[in-house]
Amino acid sequence: MLVGGLAVHYRTKRTVVGPPGAVTMDVDFGISLTASGDQYGTIKSDLAGLDFKPEGNRLVRKYGALNLYLDFLTEDPPSLTGARMVDDVVASVIPGVNRALSCCREVNVKGLDLYGAEQECKVAVADIGPLLVLKLNAFGGSTGRRLPKDAYDVLLAVTGFVAGPAAAVAAFQAEAKAGNTGFEFAVKSLQNDFTNAGQDGPIRAAEFHPGNAGNRDRVREDVATVGRMLLGI
Repeated sequence: MLVGGLAVHYRTKRTVVGPPGAVTMDVDFGISLTASGDQYGTIKSDLAGLDFKPEGNRLVRKYGALNLYLDFLTEDPPSLTGARMVDDVVASVIPGVNRALSCCREVNVKGLDLYGAEQECKVAVADIGPLLVLKLNAFGGSTGRRLPKDAYDVLLAVTGFVAGPAAAVAAFQAEAKAGNTGFEFAVKSLQNDFTNAGQDGPIRAAEFHPGNAGNRDRVREDVATVGRMLLGI
């Protein structure tokens, strides 16, 4: 199941107005602890056939000067951090992955595969409520990286959601009663980093946004507004 920036891309709509869309050169997969490759191989061996090679705890495929990274996320309650071997790949432990796996959506994806052939297939993508929980924790959770892109993705996931911002907010808030193990940490991230324009979330999101100082000021205000909406204040 796709999580991270690529999931934001497939759960948001593209228009000529509004903030630029999701940009990523890494692909995050949410997987269960029992995940495995097909009957002929393992996850790593299957991906090695597509020229993905190990680099630390990640897999990477090089395109000239560009690197496409694959990262794996899993959940192993009650652990909140750490890593686990799933089949034969390393997966980071992140609260909320199991909830995302239980209610993911399928989207149609069309494009060129790694061999240059045109393909069309269905891909599992995290739904917007669990995705926002994961994104907020990626920024400010127990293993939060505080990356500008993660903060910007929170803004984009809400304002660009295919069913509208109000639906994204309602879906996030519904995670409180859905047993999402990452929800309380996502709320703390919002409270600590996303409720006013001078906090870390809005500031870092504005760093990621291209444009002049006026545009970045607007992004900071927009991120803080989204943060308050998600908290219901």
